[in-house]
Amino acid sequence: MITNLKNPVTKNYKDLKNIILTEQMGWFYQNKTTFDSKDKDVDFFSHELLRSPQHENNGIQVPAISIPNSDHFEKCYFILKEILDFNNINFDVVYRMNLNLVLHNALKESVPHTDLNLPHKVVIVYLNSFQNGKTIVFDKNNNKFFSNPKEDGAIIFDGKFNHCIEPPALNEKRLIMVANIQ
Repeated sequence: MITNLKNPVTKNYKDLKNIILTEQMGWFYQNKTTFDSKDKDVDFFSHELLRSPQHENNGIQVPAISIPNSDHFEKCYFILKEILDFNNINFDVVYRMNLNLVLHNALKESVPHTDLNLPHKVVIVYLNSFQNGKTIVFDKNNNKFFSNPKEDGAIIFDGKFNHCIEPPALNEKRLIMVANIQ
């Protein structure tokens, strides 16, 4: 259900972490992990690297293409490629990429969701060390599968399955890079 990947922890990767982990990194508040739910959800901060393809923007029809949205997109793309190449995983397209920063929350889990309504894989790279903060993937029978997050660790799973997260422990932050690929 969840496959652990090896991260070669290249110089590019280390340089990116040095940028992301600074106080100058721009983060944007999100009050929920999915737009579809009315349920109480885990809030977080996001840095959108590559916008997911949309058919509509503010009620106006637009081409459904992914749009880079950050000066850090290219660096993150090449680090994603380094990790996937190191694991002999080929991909044709990146639909969406984000950096997500989650702080401790009273909720035990975020709302289960899928990232896109088209076939894709989800790749998550854990950029820091924290307690709790597992990624949870649900199979078709709603059984839960848990990641074992470690700093510099990476996972991949089929994006057709719902997933959610546990917030990190008190006074900690969960910092990840997430990409949807095909």
